[in-house]
Amino acid sequence: MARRKTRKSKPRRTTTKTVNLFNVAESALIANAVTQGFFNCSINDFVFSKDGTSGALGATAITARELIAGITGGVGGFGTSRVVRAGGGSTGVRPYDQTIGNSFGVQVKENLVDNGGQMLASLIAIPIAFRVGAKLTKKPRAVVNKIGKMSGLPMRV
Repeated sequence: MARRKTRKSKPRRTTTKTVNLFNVAESALIANAVTQGFFNCSINDFVFSKDGTSGALGATAITARELIAGITGGVGGFGTSRVVRAGGGSTGVRPYDQTIGNSFGVQVKENLVDNGGQMLASLIAIPIAFRVGAKLTKKPRAVVNKIGKMSGLPMRV
């Protein structure tokens, strides 16, 4: 049987992966809403704060540092409860340990009661706003993306 005439197949073009800044911004706002709802602090404070509950964030805030300390058995971990030494000294009361604050689960529940409605509204409104914004700014973003592609930048708007 004769061999068929076929065209030589062209190799597939591979495009470099690009970072969509619009999606990064949307994800950051959603992450901020979730950390605000569950842990009562912004995503920036949640990730980078070194103070924890004793600092400027207040007693109801839970940071990533505290979560990691709670999992690994470190000092000041798992949220907002801590043991302090009370009494003693010139008070005439024998020194004793006193737990101040809530446990992790109780504090997350309290934060959800306080911030849950706002978090839920943000989780619904942010994606809608970004979809509308994407449609309204489609042409200007296309021009910026074209310029970025010509300059070799690995990101889109």
